Amino acid sequence: MLIIILSILLWPFALQNPIKNVIESYRVMAHYPLTFRQIFEGNVEWSDYMPWYYLPKSMVITIPLIVLTGLFSFVLFSRRIMKDGKAILYGMVVFTILFPMLFVIYERSNLYSSWRQFLFLYPPIVLLAATGFQIYFENMARKFLTWCGVAFLAILSIHPLKFMIKNHPYSYLYYNEFVGGLKGAYSNYETDYYYVSQTEAAKWLLGYLNNKGINGPVKVKATYSVLWQFRKHPEIKTSFFRYEERSDYDWDYAIVVNRYISPYKLRHNFWPPKNAIDVIYVDKVPVCSVLERKSKDDYYGYVALSEGRNRDAIKYFEKALKKELNPEFEPILMYLGNIARSQNKTEDAINYYERLIGVNRKYFEAYVSLSALLTPGDVMKARSLLRTCLDMNPRYKRAIITLADTYRNTDPGIARKYDDLAKSIK
Repeated sequence: MLIIILSILLWPFALQNPIKNVIESYRVMAHYPLTFRQIFEGNVEWSDYMPWYYLPKSMVITIPLIVLTGLFSFVLFSRRIMKDGKAILYGMVVFTILFPMLFVIYERSNLYSSWRQFLFLYPPIVLLAATGFQIYFENMARKFLTWCGVAFLAILSIHPLKFMIKNHPYSYLYYNEFVGGLKGAYSNYETDYYYVSQTEAAKWLLGYLNNKGINGPVKVKATYSVLWQFRKHPEIKTSFFRYEERSDYDWDYAIVVNRYISPYKLRHNFWPPKNAIDVIYVDKVPVCSVLERKSKDDYYGYVALSEGRNRDAIKYFEKALKKELNPEFEPILMYLGNIARSQNKTEDAINYYERLIGVNRKYFEAYVSLSALLTPGDVMKARSLLRTCLDMNPRYKRAIITLADTYRNTDPGIARKYDDLAKSIK
């Protein structure tokens, strides 16, 4: 109770209403409303669809082995520790670690960006690990075993210490030996999800522009806001863009972190792209690139297409076309499915839509198109597909109308109910 009171005293939102606001915070954080796509185990998945073990595994592969070894030692000697009359004390420490973890697993909470929301668990974990080592050394009567323990700890310390010394200020990107360090984690798990490398990239770009004598207006895009990094340079206009949509905008330079880059591109070295003029590496892994736009033909093509000048658009796109593959690019999969459907190539269209849903389970348009193709031959599967879509997005009007269509001839009453529901959504 004392801990709760002290927490509220240091919590402005809770001070406004200690009961209501604390409950509201619990409600929001237990099921955080915003969802994000992230790389986990080599695949891209939405944060609210992560496997139950997302949190414990994220901790196990990023906590240094020396700490995990100490924790194992604590468990190994737990009976002896409890006999010392400190069972309640250590029991409380264990509870502060296990309860939050078990709670979010049970609640299937929306988790993302490794275990940064649970860093408060680390101090008690380190405490138990240190206790485990202390008990080990206290109970080793033979000096040989004591020195073996010291040597073992020294060896386990090398990997994290080396990483921190060589890769400052990117220590939070650390992965332990279980996944082969950061190199092994690259393209399989998230790396610079905090966009820390943007600061170094922005500093480099400023120096580059200065050396080239570029003082006039410059347009810089970034995959996360860099307004602060360029705040002292009003001649540089910064704004956000998505890397896959870079052709839709007018820009001169871009700062792109490997967050939200397709694992396929990362694994097959399609990123950083060829027009990168600087790349920031952490432990020989690229985490951020600075791009210089050599040509704006892709942008001019986009503008021409938007204005209905199709011939001009084709000319620009042909000039801009380069060999840069991404078989998981979602809009292209959707377009290919639509093209195949228009050509009555039903099987090909179904394959494209299914691939798209496999890449992004929340690409809702694909559910509607796929269900329309499935309805004539397997109406139950089509309905199941649409209900899956509506489970994720209950107000997706197109899915509701399409579901109504599947009942239009067989059960007009159910169709009307779905029609009424669709009409209620603006």
